[in-house]
Amino acid sequence: QIYNSELENEFDNFEDWLCIFPLHRGKANEDEDGNEDEHFVGKYKGSFYVYPTEEAGTEPRISEGIPRNRPIKVLVRVYIVKATNLSPADPNGKADPYVVVTVGQEQKDTKERYIPKQLNPVFGEVVELTVSFPKESELTVAIFDHDLVGSDDLIGETKIDLENRFYSKHRANCGVASQYDM
Repeated sequence: QIYNSELENEFDNFEDWLCIFPLHRGKANEDEDGNEDEHFVGKYKGSFYVYPTEEAGTEPRISEGIPRNRPIKVLVRVYIVKATNLSPADPNGKADPYVVVTVGQEQKDTKERYIPKQLNPVFGEVVELTVSFPKESELTVAIFDHDLVGSDDLIGETKIDLENRFYSKHRANCGVASQYDM
């Protein structure tokens, strides 16, 4: 099946098992006002189960289906097919895009294979990374404009929570092959 929007929209951000809750620092006093973003200090990822006492019994059921509390290594394969309607980054109204994929300290890019003068590039790239959950769970896909002089400009980026996708019941168990013949 082909979906017309982001998979996060189709599957409720893959939060069917793990939910993400923002953590905010408390106010020093009631008079302290300000933006809520100023008090943001991190996020909690987990689930809450609340049972009536007669239903809960003596055996806690919370641990059913929860993964063990130790790191798990997974292979992440990112298929970078194409980008559409990129913002122009060069004076000629075009861009020379390439992709940078980052998870934790590991980073892969296609800088040597940038696509010149294109706002709708077809990349056709596969990037593989080995990551460790729960330490490295946020994947960043960024598109940069290649510049011969000076630093490259960020055109845009997106972040994907890999851990939620891995533990979701909607997780795909296979993907497109990294190599194929017609």
